[in-house]
Amino acid sequence: MTSILAHQISWPCELSEQTKAEILDLAIELEGIEKYSTLLDCDHQRGLFYCAQGLGTFATTSLDNRPLASFIFGKQMWVGAVAIEIFPKINLYTCELEPIRSLFFPKKDLNELAKTNGEIYKLLYSIMRTNTPKLVQGMHLSFYGIEERIAFFLLELARSKKNTDLPRIEIKITQQQLSEIANVSRPRVNEVLNKFSQRELIELVRGKMIISNYAGLNKALEDKVVM
Repeated sequence: MTSILAHQISWPCELSEQTKAEILDLAIELEGIEKYSTLLDCDHQRGLFYCAQGLGTFATTSLDNRPLASFIFGKQMWVGAVAIEIFPKINLYTCELEPIRSLFFPKKDLNELAKTNGEIYKLLYSIMRTNTPKLVQGMHLSFYGIEERIAFFLLELARSKKNTDLPRIEIKITQQQLSEIANVSRPRVNEVLNKFSQRELIELVRGKMIISNYAGLNKALEDKVVM
C-alpha cells in the first residue's frame, strides 16, 4: 500500500477507480535507482515501475558493459511492461540524474490480479505502446552521428522533465554521464557541446547543462534524423 493516491498518478489509459485502487494496493515505494537494474534480471524481481519524482536513465549493455540502447525516464513515466515477459537475463547500466522516488508493482502480484481483472492487460499494453518506440529509437540512434545522438538525449532529458515550454531548461547531468548514456567518448561530447554552446542552443555550467533554445536544438535534430 502506498501513500500516493490514485488521482495523483498519471495513468497511461482509462481504468476504473476500482482497478486503480487494486493496482495501488500492490505498490512498494522505492527511493533511488538500484531496483531498476532488475528490469531484465531474475523473473521474480521483475515488474512495473512508476516514477513519481526524479530523472534517470538505463541502458542495455554489451558483455563488456558498453551501452547499446539507452532509455530516459522521469516523472509520471511507467517502465517495465516491455521487459516483463522477456526471460533471458540482460545487463542494464543505470544512472540517477535527479533523486528518484518510484512505485514498484511486482510481476507476480500483477499476474495474480490479472486472473480476476482484465484491465491489467490494458495497462500493460498501453505502457508497451508508449515505450516500445522509444526503445527502438535508442537502438536506431546508434546508426547516426555523434552530434545527432547527443542532441537526441538532451532533448529526451528535457522532455522527461515535462517543462519544454520554459525559456531555459536546466538538466543536472555531467559530461561524463552524457558520455556514458550516448556511448560517446568524453572528449567528443565536450567538442559537440561546445559547438551547441557557440550556436546558443545550450549553456554549459559545471555539473549541469541548460537548454536555452529547445526549439532550435529540436529543429537541428529533425533536419538530420527521422525519428
